[in-house]
Amino acid sequence: MADQAMADRGQERRERPDRRTRSARAENADARAALLAAAAELFAQRGYRGASVDEIAERAGYSKGALYWHFQSKDELFFALMDQSVDAPTREMIALLQDAPPEHDMAPEASTRLVELVSGQRDLLLLDHEYWAQAVRDPELRSRYAARRDELRAALGAALQVRLAHLGAPALEMAADQMATVIMGLAAGLAQERLSDAGAVPDELLGKAIVLLYRGLLASAGDGTQAVEARAPVEP
Repeated sequence: MADQAMADRGQERRERPDRRTRSARAENADARAALLAAAAELFAQRGYRGASVDEIAERAGYSKGALYWHFQSKDELFFALMDQSVDAPTREMIALLQDAPPEHDMAPEASTRLVELVSGQRDLLLLDHEYWAQAVRDPELRSRYAARRDELRAALGAALQVRLAHLGAPALEMAADQMATVIMGLAAGLAQERLSDAGAVPDELLGKAIVLLYRGLLASAGDGTQAVEARAPVEP
């Protein structure tokens, strides 16, 4: 109850107009960054369930009340970490896909981004898997987790639609949003395999798989003369 009361007060403060000075706002940003860094460290050491809000606040050097000023719950901390370190790079890749000229082959780019993500954000990817395992058993957690993935899927599907138009691709049997689901699932699966056995997932494997997907869709559409290079992004 006490934690919920603090969370509610934090929510009220966040909804008020921000009339603080520039230095106060900068200090606020520093506090938020410190809390996120502390959460990342403790989640990596103890897992999502093992790390408490009290420990995260203490590690960051702030009170629990300060934590609740910035984040309504431990779940919100998790989603902020994912957004900052996993989803933001994914959105950058989606934007690149949408804006890239037709002659720019995006398949190697997809492979490179996956390798960078697995090597640079290993702990957060493991955290994501742990949270997913809880979310699929809890309707409330599952709803929010699915909303996060749906947002990325919609953005990727829209970018794919633009990309296919740039490439002059024929009408394909698979809708762009379904292609996005396949690519997201493929990237997530390969990332998981690479986490456990890096040698099983060569650096270029995701890009090659996307090429084969695109070729198969073109062949199914009866247009084997289309360019066969896949221009699709990676989605962790």
